[in-house]
Amino acid sequence: MTKLADFLKDVDLFISQHAIYLNKLEKALIEGMPFEHKDCHSCNFGKKWDEIVVPIKDQLPEDIRSMVEEIEQIHCGFHKMSIQVDPTQRKDSDKQNLETMKDLSAKLFQKLLSLRQILVKQEA
Repeated sequence: MTKLADFLKDVDLFISQHAIYLNKLEKALIEGMPFEHKDCHSCNFGKKWDEIVVPIKDQLPEDIRSMVEEIEQIHCGFHKMSIQVDPTQRKDSDKQNLETMKDLSAKLFQKLLSLRQILVKQEA
């Protein structure tokens, strides 16, 4: 669990990177500019997650593993939704997709912070 706890020490950085990604997509949509989408394994969070968390996931206690799997689902859902937004070919659904992405981001942040809090308590 130490690897997972170490990973979560950087959670604030990952949260800010995701917020920046969302802001850049929203700005690109407003300006009609191209946007380089990333899937859930290509962003900085996803790369680190796949490197550190995925290899140890099966060794985690059931409650922690369940939270980890939920975080993965939310994170990949966020990126799947973002790919549906093409700022150079605006659609009526773009605004709703952005709102859904914001909701997913908030859930992701909440789950990450909750997981970090649980692990900090367990280490104390």
